[in-house]
Amino acid sequence: MDAFVREVRNKGSRIWRGAMTLTAAALLVKVMSVAYRLLYQNFAGDVGFYVYQQIYPFYAIAVAIGGTGFPIVIAKYLAESEAGGWRKQQILHHALIALLILCSLLFFLLFFVAGPLTKAMGDKSLEPLIRFTSTVYLFVPLIAVLRGYFQGRHENMLPTAVSQISEQMVRVLLIIGLSWYLFLHHGTPYQFGLAATAGSVIAPVSALVILMCFAGTRPLSRLVIRRSTRETFDGKLLREILETGCLFSILAMPLIAFQLADALTLIPLLGEAGVPDPRVAKGVYDRGYLLTQFGLIAAASLTATMIPGLARLTALKSRKEMQRQAGLALRLSLAFGLAAAAGLASLGKEVNIMLFRNAEGTPTFMLIAFVMMTLSVVLTSSGILEASGRPWLPFWHLLTGAIVKCGSNLLLVPLFSVSGAAVATLLATALTAWLNIWALRRFALLDNLPVTRLARLVGAVFIMVLTVWLWKSGIGGLMPQTRGSAAVVAVSGSIAGGLLFLVLLLLFRYFSPTDLIRLPLAGKHFQNRRKHC
Repeated sequence: MDAFVREVRNKGSRIWRGAMTLTAAALLVKVMSVAYRLLYQNFAGDVGFYVYQQIYPFYAIAVAIGGTGFPIVIAKYLAESEAGGWRKQQILHHALIALLILCSLLFFLLFFVAGPLTKAMGDKSLEPLIRFTSTVYLFVPLIAVLRGYFQGRHENMLPTAVSQISEQMVRVLLIIGLSWYLFLHHGTPYQFGLAATAGSVIAPVSALVILMCFAGTRPLSRLVIRRSTRETFDGKLLREILETGCLFSILAMPLIAFQLADALTLIPLLGEAGVPDPRVAKGVYDRGYLLTQFGLIAAASLTATMIPGLARLTALKSRKEMQRQAGLALRLSLAFGLAAAAGLASLGKEVNIMLFRNAEGTPTFMLIAFVMMTLSVVLTSSGILEASGRPWLPFWHLLTGAIVKCGSNLLLVPLFSVSGAAVATLLATALTAWLNIWALRRFALLDNLPVTRLARLVGAVFIMVLTVWLWKSGIGGLMPQTRGSAAVVAVSGSIAGGLLFLVLLLLFRYFSPTDLIRLPLAGKHFQNRRKHC
């Protein structure tokens, strides 16, 4: 019995270590992603940034398939192979076939439909760039299968983490290097877009090389070339891997659904609104999305670290503890999402000038900031539903939100330009978050959030925003209106506001003592304090 308990604990420890490894890698990749895009925008300008953002959703779908969705599903099937009656080799072959079907379809679709697609997007100059981007899907099947192979068969997250980091480093170096060259030689916005596309297409080669080095020649040849005579084709297994992989890929990057809606609809709608140059307006509008992605790092990391524990609680049918953990995860994402959104909105002008050289589009920038809060809740609540064995619910809710986003764009953009698009995104993500929370309450996976706790959170955010506003009014009045002074105000205000918010959360007791003990990083500290008391 003791040996069994030790084995269970060791397995749980490996799961947590693996989750933390992937979380750390994802965090580093996200930070690099935001950093290089800031530099890229400063080199390419608003129109160059617009070109990049129009192409990015098509690349991001490939990243979601090869980096998150399918590796998770392949690992899951490998871990459950005995219970499912499948051989591990059979699962890997079927996964490779499923990915070849999906990625070939996406490649041919983007390559041959690029003309009509870019015409509908309102910019035919994007056609060669979308065709070039489609080639990234040719690398995805092998990358995804190798990552899933390590994660599921060996419970080894290091190859995935190293390959993700190496891929992003190559991508960053290529994009920044080419953009710097074009900046010095006065390149056009579409040449900058081609540079970004080239970096994105070439970078997966480095990930594939890293994974092959980890795999060695024997496992790779056995995976791709050799086929056991005992293996039979299983249409049900192929369909399950394909459906579940697509599902988890979509849920891995919910923001992409809304960015894709903007890429497809915004330019023609801005033309209807009478905007002089829709490309410039779209480039300015996309500044907010860049900061939103950075703000979502905390929520994504929290979700990744808590899902293994929630999944184990679901398997053990410990509903009460599941409710407590899920409630804590949502309170954390709501608190830090709201604080980040309110803080960015209060420092919107200064952050805009610091990062993008001017204050253009600041009102829209401030509106999109609150998408950080709604999407933080979407990410966390979707993770809880996935861990409880209900992944289709957040998918349908996200699809509903994307449809609302497209409809709201059609109504609001002709009237309010890019501000209408920002409001549409906020409404759509808020609806998605509400539907997820409603589902959690319906299946008794979440405790009620007392009104008093919500009032404490709002009070802490209000005091933080007021303090930041007084701080920037005081220090800003003493400094010249330059990019450097805006940077000083933005950085000092965000640090001071963030520290004050943490203190206020503790003083207002937004988190209960039990919550503090359950926190992934702070729990041991508070537990030791209680023992000493």
